Amino acid sequence: MTKTVKITTEYITLTQLLKEENIISSGGQAKYYLMDFPVQLNGEKENRRGKKLYDHDEIIIEDETYIIELAENAEQLIAEAEEQRNQRADAAKKTVRDDRIKAQKAAAAKARKEARFAELRKQNGTRSGGFGRPRSSGRSAHRPKGPGSWNSNH
Repeated sequence: MTKTVKITTEYITLTQLLKEENIISSGGQAKYYLMDFPVQLNGEKENRRGKKLYDHDEIIIEDETYIIELAENAEQLIAEAEEQRNQRADAAKKTVRDDRIKAQKAAAAKARKEARFAELRKQNGTRSGGFGRPRSSGRSAHRPKGPGSWNSNH
């Protein structure tokens, strides 16, 4: 018996056909189904579950013949799908570009901040960030702390 399968896209995969015709219930079963049952595509054995099936392809599954046909308004639907795909691609490119610009601005701001703090450290003679104790200029400015210093005569 011959069945016509109408599609509204440019192609469908063999797995989609098997699911649409209720031969398998999920896409995960396609691999095992194709190992156990022979499928012919246009007269040749086919076992790739992702194989694309186009208009006028003939598939034979368990003595059942399926012929792929485009629906009447398929060309319009294909054009709309292509336009949507292009819009999504453009949006993705814009997002990547915007993210790159944000990253560059953040890096420049960080560099300015680090330069500002380096200048403050230099001016104030401090250890980090322009804050904290001034750097000691020698041993005399440093007083020992702890038990060893308790016995000294200072």
